[in-house]
Amino acid sequence: MQLVALAVLTATAAGLLAWRAPALLESAARGPLRGMALAGAAVGTVTLGALAAMGAEAVQVLAADAAVVALVVLLLAHEALRLLAARTSGTGAGEGGESLAGIRAALFLFMLAEELSRSFLPLYVRELYTPLPGLSDTVAMGLPIALFMLLVAVFTPFAGAWADRFGSRRTLLLGTLPAVAGFAGTAAAQTLPELLLWRSACALGYAVMFIGAQGFIARHTRRQDRARGMAQFVVAVVVAGLCGAPIGGILADHLGPRAVFWVSAALALASALAARGLLPSEAPERAERAVAWRDYALVLANRRFLALLLLSSVPTKVMLTGWLFYLVPVHLHDLGETPAAIGRTMMAYGLTIALLGPWLSRAADRSGRHALFAGTGGLVGGVGALAVLHSPGTAAVLAGVAALGLAHALNNATQLALVPEVARAECARIGRTSVFAIYRLLERGGAVLGPVIAAALADWFGAVAALGALGALSLLTSAAFCAVFAREAGALPQTVGEGAP
Repeated sequence: MQLVALAVLTATAAGLLAWRAPALLESAARGPLRGMALAGAAVGTVTLGALAAMGAEAVQVLAADAAVVALVVLLLAHEALRLLAARTSGTGAGEGGESLAGIRAALFLFMLAEELSRSFLPLYVRELYTPLPGLSDTVAMGLPIALFMLLVAVFTPFAGAWADRFGSRRTLLLGTLPAVAGFAGTAAAQTLPELLLWRSACALGYAVMFIGAQGFIARHTRRQDRARGMAQFVVAVVVAGLCGAPIGGILADHLGPRAVFWVSAALALASALAARGLLPSEAPERAERAVAWRDYALVLANRRFLALLLLSSVPTKVMLTGWLFYLVPVHLHDLGETPAAIGRTMMAYGLTIALLGPWLSRAADRSGRHALFAGTGGLVGGVGALAVLHSPGTAAVLAGVAALGLAHALNNATQLALVPEVARAECARIGRTSVFAIYRLLERGGAVLGPVIAAALADWFGAVAALGALGALSLLTSAAFCAVFAREAGALPQTVGEGAP
């Protein structure tokens, strides 16, 4: 109850700030860090007063959770203020401002719904596991993550076709329905097959929402504003990840994991209501050229594209879903950590990306060394993961999670920047959109393989050895990636020095 009271007090302070200082809040909406600083200054006194009133012993128990709640409320207040600023500043939907704010709000709510269970999903699966021949509980815990990622990849092309046929707004509304049902079904599931079925429904909703949001942004931004529009998409996902894992862990500790999935269902429904109320109607568009099998053969014949895919992009996804989403919660649970503590540890990943990602992306663009940044990212993530072998405690895991955030801040954007550079001829022949579609689909193979590989390694050798093994895999593939680009281009900077088309 103290945490609820703290959240209410923090939200009230943010509301008073919105009422008394609209000019400051409009300024805050232009930058996440600026907004957090202003809101933090406003609620800091209230937060400290609430903690002091609880007594010294309660402060020791609740300080970490209270800090997380305060940070999450600040982030939520910042998202609400951005929407308020866009809707009251006179920016019309035709210019894209209000439309982008609306899609960011809807996307944020949906992604938050998915992220709430990040810190405890494998542990929830373990509770539903019943012995099956040839299927250990360790492997079973990885199945929902792998199945989810597989179905997202399978549903994505269909989601794109639906967005073209029905329009992005209608597609977003329809896409939330299976997700709401999936979260509610997951909350009520009594067996592992039931859980897999309902998580499949969530995967359908996720794919539709993901593609529908991207299509909406592409349609409602001008060419010169498109990169900034897509940045709204990325920030919404990152901020949802920052909020979801820690607050979901706290809710699981206090209310139980099933209650968290009901909260996710409510958030997914709220996302649908936001899309309906905030987004303009739009006419369907003609579908783009479908990707043919011969296009895959053409692109995969490019050795540098294949090296980017297999030695950088796929290992990056393996580390995300296998190392972070699966092994970190399992290992920390084995160490005796609660879902709330696991969520706080995983929060370091998103926080590192949010703080360093934009700066590193700009640095990579200015230097023109995208391949160097991508290769360095894999090496950093591998070294951080291997640190767990030296000291398998919580502190080492936290350092590894932060290192993985730094790694992905280095290579997520730079991998995308490399695609049209290494596949220039293919982009000219079949179109950049088709090349990116092929890349995205094949890249998701790493997301599918990650929890499967991690679960198998953990089953055979234990979670600590599996954490180290994936770190070694990241190191080896990244070293090979650097070697390939250095050999074929003469030097890593030259892979980008030619310029993107």
